[in-house]
Amino acid sequence: MSLIRFGLPLLVALSIPLSGQDFDLGLLKLRALDGVVSDQLRLGFHFASVNRNLAEAFFWYEKAAKAGEPSACHYVAKAYATGRGTPLNLELAKAWYEKAALRGSPTAMAKLGDLISVGEGNNTDDALAHAWYALAVEHGETAWTERRDRLAKGMSEESLKLARERVEEIKGKTLLPTERSPAPPSSVKKRGEYHFQSGQKYFGDLKDGFPHGYGRIKSPDGERFFGEFKKGKPYGYGTHFSAQGFIIFSGLWEGDKAIAGDSPQARLRAMLKSP
Repeated sequence: MSLIRFGLPLLVALSIPLSGQDFDLGLLKLRALDGVVSDQLRLGFHFASVNRNLAEAFFWYEKAAKAGEPSACHYVAKAYATGRGTPLNLELAKAWYEKAALRGSPTAMAKLGDLISVGEGNNTDDALAHAWYALAVEHGETAWTERRDRLAKGMSEESLKLARERVEEIKGKTLLPTERSPAPPSSVKKRGEYHFQSGQKYFGDLKDGFPHGYGRIKSPDGERFFGEFKKGKPYGYGTHFSAQGFIIFSGLWEGDKAIAGDSPQARLRAMLKSP
């Protein structure tokens, strides 16, 4: 573990405003890492708009989306559809838009129609695109009425009939309002200690005896790291504190290296990955 030995410039501001309100960003992240979906979504909004760190915004949105938060599913889909914050992937965009749509998001229904209508263009795709447009309009997204009607003009009666059948199929899969709430944080995680050969001590989630999930590390000289781990190493969001309590680095990690955030290593990696 070389994570504690970066020698990075200090980032001393923990509390910054969001939407005109003061809040403790560090505490918010700790709660979000512990599975509080509303805080994950709030952090996604913050990094997408206030801080303008799209990679970290995607990280928090994805966490909330995996718990079933409809708005987060939509934002994850949008990120995949535009390639902002994560690599462009239209198949994943469709999958996440569908998750949001089945949880009642009219905008996601409309966006699914857009993605499918510019696909391969066979009759089945047209019928499915029309079905999503029709459902979006039915749920109040009237801006897509013209696209629905324009698509219908080029469809046969057979395809329109198929589109109506698709609408009923989709309605049968749509979650009821009582089923759309995000899953609560799991309370069955295995937690415990792990001691690294370097002398650093870990406490947090474990899998097969190794750090995996959310936890914290304390080094012999008092430096600390709070964040997510995967197979024994930091992976995901984490914050590295000096022994005096200052933030040395806060951002995304892979292994024991910073990959996104405000650090010389992260900026160099971003530059090397850019076209």
